[in-house]
Parts: sequence; structure tokens; C-alpha cells
Amino acid sequence: MWVCLNDAGMRVWGDVFPDGKVPVCSLDFQEANLEGAGGSEPVILVNWAALSSMQRDAVLAKISERSGAPKEAILKDILKVGLPLRERYTTGVVAAELRFFI
Repeated sequence: MWVCLNDAGMRVWGDVFPDGKVPVCSLDFQEANLEGAGGSEPVILVNWAALSSMQRDAVLAKISERSGAPKEAILKDILKVGLPLRERYTTGVVAAELRFFI
């Protein structure tokens, strides 16, 4: 399963996901309180295990640069609660490979 990034998502995450597809863990978005978001917003969890090591490193570096937190602390949080992706950066539609429906 994956979700496609929209134009805003490509500006933020396009260097990590150049094809615009982000692997996700579920078919639906959930409300979550994100630090600095000023309230809850819809997110979907990224399938961390499906990312390449280069993508994982890039995600950690990007979040560390923006938040000022060390990569190790960010990784610990990701492994504990998952990596949320804001719905506003996506098309809002989760897709799966057609072979699962044939």
C-alpha cells in the first residue's frame, strides 16, 4: 500500500520519495496531535520497514534538521510510535497493487 504525495508533499518530501509514492501501514488516516501543529490533524503511518536505508537516513536527517533533535532520538520515537505523514501532503487516497484484487 502507498499514498501519493501532492504538490506540497513533493516540495517537502520529493527528494526522499522522487516517484511521489510513500509506503504506508494502513488504508485510513487517523487524527493525531503532532508537536508544533497546534492541535490534531489527519495523518497516516509510513511503513518504515519498507523504506530503503537511504530513505530512512534522509528522513532522519530532514526531521533532525527541522526540529533540532538528534537523529537517535527521532529514530527511537519512530520505532516506538511510527512515522506519521500529514494528510495535507498527500492526495488523500491510499492505493494498493492491483494484483491483490485479481
